[in-house]
Amino acid sequence: MQAGKTYGNISWRVMKTVSTVFPENYFLRTSRYTVYSEKVPLLFNGFRIVQLSDLHGRSFGAGDSHLLKKIAAEVPDAVVITGDIADSHTRSYAEVFHFAEALCRKYPVYFSLGNHEINMAYKRRNELLRGLQECGVHVLDNTFEDIERSGAKIRIYGYRLPLRYYRANGCRKPRPKLTCEAMRRMIGPCSAKEYSILLAHNPLCFDTYAMWGADLTFSGHVHGGLIYLPRFGGVFSPERSFFPHYSCGVYSSEELPERKMVVNRGLARGTRINDVPEIVLLTLHHVPKKGKE
Repeated sequence: MQAGKTYGNISWRVMKTVSTVFPENYFLRTSRYTVYSEKVPLLFNGFRIVQLSDLHGRSFGAGDSHLLKKIAAEVPDAVVITGDIADSHTRSYAEVFHFAEALCRKYPVYFSLGNHEINMAYKRRNELLRGLQECGVHVLDNTFEDIERSGAKIRIYGYRLPLRYYRANGCRKPRPKLTCEAMRRMIGPCSAKEYSILLAHNPLCFDTYAMWGADLTFSGHVHGGLIYLPRFGGVFSPERSFFPHYSCGVYSSEELPERKMVVNRGLARGTRINDVPEIVLLTLHHVPKKGKE
């Protein structure tokens, strides 16, 4: 969200100040999900992925000790960070890099850009990305890497969604529809052979991510909808809209229901009602093809 912008009579700068009174900001939850797929290699059965999103330069305890302890308790095989690890209000990246180094000492860590990193001045963005790489983070900027186990592998992509697909950055302009062709021009084709994981900050383009070929997408951006109502979901989106289609949890593609997306509530401080900051643990499970043991 951009400080100073308004929606109706609400000032985002005022909302950011008032947000410090919301008790949800002082807690941290772990949400655990499982995804089953015949494309998951047998050697990756039980593979555990912790997802972090939308940290916005925030720390949880001295040296992020509380957050690191929560992550360690889940014993992940990998950690993915789906953007907005910092923003324009992050004056120094020292704490961000300290946290990244601590993660990389224990786990392979994969990072993709959110709208706040994309919107940074070129020099500041490069400073952040270069520093993360020096810490050992695998920065996936329209690129991919393979994770291998005894010859079996899964593929993980990071997609830099252009800012024009974020309505808030165009303010009143309508958000164009992302196409598979546009994705392929940026990130290339999706492998049909490997189980493919996509890190894509904005969940609103999920249908296109699934059609492009992502078996599993990790997203954030929506901050859980700020106010979460059971049966209705999140109330508000950074896209300046009410009741976003995706706010938190696991979703299935309407066209290709075997393809899933996990949307993280994020870790940033803000207006949060029934919307505790979270980390996500996602466990992959292999299921045999029908008719085969």
